[in-house]
Amino acid sequence: MPELPEVETVRRQMLPLMTDSTITGIEVFHAKTVAYDSGIEDALVGLTIQSIDRIGKLLIVSFLDHPDQFLLIHLKMTGQILFTDKNKRISGGGHTLTATDVSDLPHKHTRVSFTLHTGVTIYFNDMRLFGYCKRANARETECIRATFGPEPHSPDFDPITFAKKLRRRKTPIKAALLDQTLIAGLGNIYVDEVLFRVGVRPTRRADRVLKREALAIAQAASEILTAAIAVGGTTFQHFTDTGGQAGNYTDYLKVFGQQGTPCPECGRIIEKTRVAGRGTHYCPDCQR
Repeated sequence: MPELPEVETVRRQMLPLMTDSTITGIEVFHAKTVAYDSGIEDALVGLTIQSIDRIGKLLIVSFLDHPDQFLLIHLKMTGQILFTDKNKRISGGGHTLTATDVSDLPHKHTRVSFTLHTGVTIYFNDMRLFGYCKRANARETECIRATFGPEPHSPDFDPITFAKKLRRRKTPIKAALLDQTLIAGLGNIYVDEVLFRVGVRPTRRADRVLKREALAIAQAASEILTAAIAVGGTTFQHFTDTGGQAGNYTDYLKVFGQQGTPCPECGRIIEKTRVAGRGTHYCPDCQR
């Protein structure tokens, strides 16, 4: 599943391709992806893209001179945004499928495409149909924004407030950190890495985390997400950015996906379990 650093990498590389570009055509291949919106083509064709924002893993496209019109894009588990330029060269971000899939667009997993006046075509592919590209008005967009907590690397993130809220939770600490209303942008990979760095076991209840540990979690979350964004994220599921480059934060992962290998700190074998329905990796010695 693409996480915040992967989605932010895609957003940054979408900006020069899409900003100030006018949508000249939309083709819907699966109505579910656009929330069964039969009017999406009439509403968006002819509009010029003003900016592409992001909150958590949600991309928010706004349009010039249309303050009540937005396009919300979420990759969910298997979504991918691919681009072809006027010379039919392909680049993309999210989940790469197979070599055949990305060399012949649109294909069976393409759910919607957007053509721009510059000759760029944007393809939203999604094998499992969990992701979406749907319209929203300003009120709906603000309501969605309000459901997200602050991101740990953003200027408005308050570690003390976060620590207080976290320590009121009675769920396993990993489940609490995956809750986007508490803290936005932490997904499965990065929660495991944060908890390893601070020495907290993912199964420990959040209300049993010490204040100093909660503050350390806030700091580690900020540092790890910032570092992952800087290198384009991880390469899990063959993630590539829109320049075709694989993210390489995989080189820095300490526990995620490392089950059965020695802990880099103590040498004990990394274990894998399930917490909050997610595969979870930890060191039984370093994390308590």
